[in-house]
Amino acid sequence: MAAVETATKDGTLDAFPSDDERISGPHTGYDKYGTVDHTYWKCENCDVEATRKDALTDCC
Repeated sequence: MAAVETATKDGTLDAFPSDDERISGPHTGYDKYGTVDHTYWKCENCDVEATRKDALTDCC
C-alpha cells in the first residue's frame, strides 16, 4: 500500500523517499507570550519536532 502512496506523476514508484520529502521546515516556534522563540523542523511521518534538522535522520 505504501508504494501506491509514493507513485509519481509519470507512473513510476518512489520506494525510498528522500529525507527532504518527509522533513518539513523550518517552522517558527513561539513562546507563551507570542514572541518568536525558536526554529524547528518536523517529520511528517511521525510528527516529531526538533530544533536541529539532522536530529530527525533516524526518527522513523
